[in-house]
Amino acid sequence: MDHACPGYFRRQDGSVLTDIALEVLRKRFPHSNNPVRDWLPGRPDWEEGLPDIDILKQELTDLRSRGGKIVIYGHDDMDGVTGLFVGVTILRAEGYTVIPIIPRSSTDDYGIRPARMEGILNSGDLLLTVDYGCSAVHGVKWAIEKGARVVITDHHLLNPPLPPAHGLINPQFFGLPGIVLAGCGVLYASLVSIFPHWENNANLLAAVALGTVADRVPLSGWNRYLLSEFSRVNIEKLSTGLRMFIDEWPARTSAWTGLMVRQRIISVIGKGEKSEIDRLLEFMMTNDKESVRKQWINMRDTSRKRSRALSKYFTLAMQSRDEQAAAYGMTLIYMDSLPSGMGGAIAGRITKIDKRSVIVVSPREDGTLGGEARSAGDWNVAGFLTGMKNVFASAGGHKMAAGFSCRDKSWEELREIMLSRMTEYPAEPLPQPHIDLEVTELPDPNEFKCLAPFGPGFLPPAVKKDNLRYLLQVGENNINWRISEEGGD
Repeated sequence: MDHACPGYFRRQDGSVLTDIALEVLRKRFPHSNNPVRDWLPGRPDWEEGLPDIDILKQELTDLRSRGGKIVIYGHDDMDGVTGLFVGVTILRAEGYTVIPIIPRSSTDDYGIRPARMEGILNSGDLLLTVDYGCSAVHGVKWAIEKGARVVITDHHLLNPPLPPAHGLINPQFFGLPGIVLAGCGVLYASLVSIFPHWENNANLLAAVALGTVADRVPLSGWNRYLLSEFSRVNIEKLSTGLRMFIDEWPARTSAWTGLMVRQRIISVIGKGEKSEIDRLLEFMMTNDKESVRKQWINMRDTSRKRSRALSKYFTLAMQSRDEQAAAYGMTLIYMDSLPSGMGGAIAGRITKIDKRSVIVVSPREDGTLGGEARSAGDWNVAGFLTGMKNVFASAGGHKMAAGFSCRDKSWEELREIMLSRMTEYPAEPLPQPHIDLEVTELPDPNEFKCLAPFGPGFLPPAVKKDNLRYLLQVGENNINWRISEEGGD
């Protein structure tokens, strides 16, 4: 298609869509006057879309006047730590003293743990969270009683009673789904609204892209805007540590899927015990080439060991599925022993196999029960868990992924409660495999590359020919059609 075509056919980033790709967008946005814009919007007005950014701005102004430091408390996953990178990078450069805190899933409840901040957070300091804090009533009260100010940035489910923070930046306050942005995206949007000269900074966009893909939020709307900005990043401007990740990004300048990135990069980092998450923030900030090279080699070696352990536990988990939960359309698994951080990976794998939502429960180091859950279809896993807040010490997440900790119940007691809850909270059916177009001949698959990236919320195109469904298969070095009933992520 000629670049002089009408603007309607033009992507926000200036490139042009093929005719058949535009047909797919029209099918996916049937009620839109401009499906291209709905698929890839222009720069959002972050302050209109997110509440309390003005409060964060005032808190930062007041902190500069009175002195004190910023303690950034982040979730211990790729989304949370890339958000920490965003906060530390901007706020230190703006002249603030910043101390990052990464909790540990093996010992810490969902929420803000006072023991992590004891001796660090003082009166007059600002506690700023990323991808964390919407359910942290106790932790926020503790911080305020210490004389600190508190602003939460999060995208997880709002489940009253909400913590008494001075500001709470979460898209759900304006009726948007929490997954409209990853946690790192919420903090990025907040801080670039306050310090606009940081917008489109190469390091920040690379970090946010990694966190967004890692968190499995939809690759549409605001998330797609941020990924589109990332696609134009000059990687020569990246820190050496981030450059290592982006150099590994499969088909970054062509057509990629979220799954490809998670397999190549994010699985190397891992989560929880024996993962690299504790070293991730330092790695992203490092400019020592030799140090980065050695660390990356070590990360991959550790990842291979973790992968072998994951395969063993995955096999055990498949054998431990609860038959009664299965009758309710759910997969519930209890494992006597499971390394920290592995429950979510197992739940994600089994979700793809069972085509239903999965909850994996195991005892933690302190004897409490911890659980990780992943959703299939429209079933809101965070809503299911937070509806039992009287049972859990803490619970949180969003509709696609959530977790909890339980202190005062045995597994037998917790199982009965969860099974009873399942009867009251029925699983939603999985959507039928999508079909974008009916064709007489299979089109050139390369005509759809302009729609990439593909992943949750924007799956690869599928066409129907001779009563067979063909799904676009996107690989690092090729793109083609395959007969398939899979969703595509």
